[in-house]
Amino acid sequence: MILAIRPEDAAFPSPEMSMDKTTTENIKELYDQVQFGYLNYDRARHNPLLFDQVSQLGQNQRLYDIGCGNGYWMERYVESGLRKDQIIGVDLSPRNVEHLNAEGFQALCGDVLQLGLPDEVSDLTVCNGVIHHTVDPFRAFKELVRITRPGGTIYLSVYNIWNPYYYLVHKMTFPFRFLYWRGHKWVADAMYPVARLFFQIPIFLLVGRLLDDRSGRTLFLDQVMTPRAHLYSQRKVRRYAERCGCRVEKCLFTNAFFMVTAVICKPDAR
Repeated sequence: MILAIRPEDAAFPSPEMSMDKTTTENIKELYDQVQFGYLNYDRARHNPLLFDQVSQLGQNQRLYDIGCGNGYWMERYVESGLRKDQIIGVDLSPRNVEHLNAEGFQALCGDVLQLGLPDEVSDLTVCNGVIHHTVDPFRAFKELVRITRPGGTIYLSVYNIWNPYYYLVHKMTFPFRFLYWRGHKWVADAMYPVARLFFQIPIFLLVGRLLDDRSGRTLFLDQVMTPRAHLYSQRKVRRYAERCGCRVEKCLFTNAFFMVTAVICKPDAR
C-alpha cells in the first residue's frame, strides 16, 4: 500500500533542500564529530515519560534506542534496572558504535531511514530527538513502527513547532549553515562564541546552571549546524501514528516546551 504524503506532513519549508544522499552524509559527518550525548546537566529529569516506559519492560523484553548517540540514555537505562543485554543501540556514527561496543553494550551502525533490522524485534523503541534531523521524518517513523512488536511501544521526542527558539537557532541561521556545508568550515568557529552566549540564557532558565564549553559546542553543532531541523505539533505526531495504524497514549510538551514527546502503542495483531 502506498501512503500519500499530505501537505501538513511535509517537512517544514526550508531553502536548503538538496540531494537526500548528500544530506544524510552531512548528518553522518556532523554526528560522528559531535558524538552527541554529553551535556553538563541532568537531562533525565526532563524525560519522565521515557522512564515510565523503561520501568514497564519485563526481564525478557528488549529496548532499541534508535539514534542513541554516545550512549547517554543507554547508561540511564542500566541505572534504571535494565541489563545491558536488553538494550540495543543503533546510530549513524561509527565512532559512537565503536565506543558503545567497547563499553559492553550492543550497538549497530544504521540509518533510521533504513534500519536493516528484522521486523517486530523491539518491545520498546526509543527515538529521542532524531527523526527531525532526517530528510524524510515520516519514512523514519515508519521504520520505528516496523521494528516494534505488536503490543509494543514507541517513545518519540521531536522539536516543538510552537517554540520560537528553533526559528532563531536553526531557521534564521541558514546563510551560515549554507556556507558551512559548502566547505567553509571556519564559519562554525566564527559563530560559536556568539551562539554559546545565546544558549546560556534558555539553558540557565531550564536547568539552573551555565553550559561548559563542550556542552556549548555540542548544542551549537546539533541545533545550528545540523542540515535538517523539522518542527512538530502534537497534531502532526498523532497523524503520523494514525497513518501507521498506531495509537497515541500520551502526547505532551516536555523539556520546558522545547520538545513534543509521545508514547505510541502498536496494536497487537491478535
